[in-house]
Amino acid sequence: MNDTEIRERLREAVGEAPYPHDLPIRVQAELRAPRPRPTHPRAIGLIAALLAIAVVAALFGPRLLTQRTVVPQPRPAASPVTQTSAVPAEDLVAAHLTAVAKLVQPLHLQAQSGSQRIDLIAAYADAARTVLFFHMTPDTGLPIASIDDAYGFLNASSSGSRGVPGDYVSVLDAGPRPGIDGIAHLKVSIMGVQPMGPGASIQGHWTFSPDVHVQGSQPIGSYPLHFALGSWKVTLEVVELTPSVVHVQALIDGATVGDVEQQFMTLLDPSGHEVGQIAGGASVTVPKSQLNSTTYKSTRVNDQWERPAAAGTYHLRVEGNNASHVVSLDIPAPADSLGKGTSGGLQPTDFRAAPESLTLQGALATTITTGRPSMCGAGSGPDGIMLFAFATYFEANGNWYWLLLSTDPSVQTYKGPGTYTIPAYLYTVGPLGPDQPLYKGTAQLTVGRAQFPDFDGSVRATLNGLEIVGAQSQVTVSGDWTCHFTPNLGPA
Repeated sequence: MNDTEIRERLREAVGEAPYPHDLPIRVQAELRAPRPRPTHPRAIGLIAALLAIAVVAALFGPRLLTQRTVVPQPRPAASPVTQTSAVPAEDLVAAHLTAVAKLVQPLHLQAQSGSQRIDLIAAYADAARTVLFFHMTPDTGLPIASIDDAYGFLNASSSGSRGVPGDYVSVLDAGPRPGIDGIAHLKVSIMGVQPMGPGASIQGHWTFSPDVHVQGSQPIGSYPLHFALGSWKVTLEVVELTPSVVHVQALIDGATVGDVEQQFMTLLDPSGHEVGQIAGGASVTVPKSQLNSTTYKSTRVNDQWERPAAAGTYHLRVEGNNASHVVSLDIPAPADSLGKGTSGGLQPTDFRAAPESLTLQGALATTITTGRPSMCGAGSGPDGIMLFAFATYFEANGNWYWLLLSTDPSVQTYKGPGTYTIPAYLYTVGPLGPDQPLYKGTAQLTVGRAQFPDFDGSVRATLNGLEIVGAQSQVTVSGDWTCHFTPNLGPA
């Protein structure tokens, strides 16, 4: 059975997959009332994947000694903002989402505790941030929310602000962890409400379980990028565009959190004017138990700027330790990059290409020389058991597929380089990412190099066709794989 026949059988069996227009987002937070400069713990997000037919877990290293800066922005009047969403224009202004109002997902969820009703009216999420919109009845203040996704608690710095009377916007400075369907399955728990002015907080218990679609991101340039600021060694680990922000993550060896100034990084437009910064934060990179005279001087910085509407060559100015460095960034107009397709979701080409040497034989025969890995590396699932996952998109005969290889924590723990007997899956790819599993089987996955962020190895697998293509169909996979992990977007 060739590739075209597989696609025909798939359409006959399930038809064209309908995807609901309103797919939400995800968040977690420890929201504090004042906006000026709250200080919160911040998690360093790392990704790795898992689940029986789907696999995506996450590794979260604790972040300590975190500085979180919410950059005060002048509040434009709501009157010139055109209403393009079910969310009030002033709410969108407070969330810095006016330009992507169509990507804000309306929700109709409510919870009651005592006399206080809270409505979760909308959400937005991408690889760098998560935004929740609440309406309070009566208007008593900002709901203090914590968020879990399918893989556990989300830990990152956060902020809150007012919208129209009764509306509040909660922002988490990190994106959620979606499943292979591109959806983050969240549990939002609110244990209290904090007045924005004088007054006592209100205790209660409100919960919501939204399923939130996560918008994609796009890397800018080739990273990581290394340079020096005097004795400091700086690595730009992530430079990416989401529909709403420009996000830069930097690692500084030689600097403490206190050494990093509030404007360590500044984004300048082609005319040399500063782009409005939404948020910034700095934190140490290791758990408290690993802090010593060396690791204490390793700091990670995450900054976000509202995404420019105009394309052009922008300049990232990095300053500190009596030195400076400028990096040029070619930023496309929003319509030229993200939001492809009706879903606006992550596309295979949103992931960086990686060299592969994989041969598929049987019902689907092709040679993969270039893949688009979307999972890469080791991590711990919700139960703390270590796992390893590698998954890549690849194109064959004009169609996209997704190959998933992951250790199964219920069977074995990942213990470093070696050979593992693991489940293997081959999916078709739809508007929201992997959708229909075609083949399932067993693989011998060898992890060779495992020096974060670079991984490589080999695989030999035999996969049998599922009902959609018939049990008699078979695909074998053999060869070498490579991937380079980057936070937030996933592997590159």
